[in-house]
Amino acid sequence: MQHTQETISRLINDLQQDDVFVRSQAAFVLGTLGEIAVRPLIQLLAHHNSDVRMRAAWALGIIGTPALPALLELAEGKDNRLRIEAIRVLGVIGESRALGQLLAALVDPDPRVSARAARAIGKIGDPRAYHPLLTALHHPEPDVRYEACRALADLRFPECIDSLLELAERETDLTTWGASVSEMARRAATEIRSATSSSTLDDDLTEIVKALEEQSYLHHES
Repeated sequence: MQHTQETISRLINDLQQDDVFVRSQAAFVLGTLGEIAVRPLIQLLAHHNSDVRMRAAWALGIIGTPALPALLELAEGKDNRLRIEAIRVLGVIGESRALGQLLAALVDPDPRVSARAARAIGKIGDPRAYHPLLTALHHPEPDVRYEACRALADLRFPECIDSLLELAERETDLTTWGASVSEMARRAATEIRSATSSSTLDDDLTEIVKALEEQSYLHHES
């Protein structure tokens, strides 16, 4: 155990070094250590360097389910920067158990939290998020509307295509990073329509194959 703690301490230190390769290697190894590395990695989500935060988040994503309780606790905290980082990792892990906290974050007063929650919800892909995401299309902040469009594209419900196209028609705002909400809404609608068409085609082909197999079987029996 002592050896493991020493190893983790060394890796946590390596993760904060200037050398990008050293950081990458440390993040990879920490991700393979599992639950024992969760708490030290959680602490790094508050690091001043964004690359260190990103690599710590990546390692937590690799650890997956064992990191969930600590991340859920952090997502409900008072430090919004830490909440945003925790929500981002919850999206990477993709556990439906996090949906309740993410839906609460979707209506958070801080639009940065809401936008990050929308993106994480899309990655989880739980259909229970469909109606809250539809509501988020009317959020006063363009960043949240943009991420809600992305999340709905991930869910791929054809029922929301009309809502997305309506948003695309009336939307004139850009996100804080300069992206068009209208273009995102239109792209999401196109992706959903394409996915739905592909699924329908696959179903049709399956039915044709079944029919041919049955026909071949009946011919053989006769």
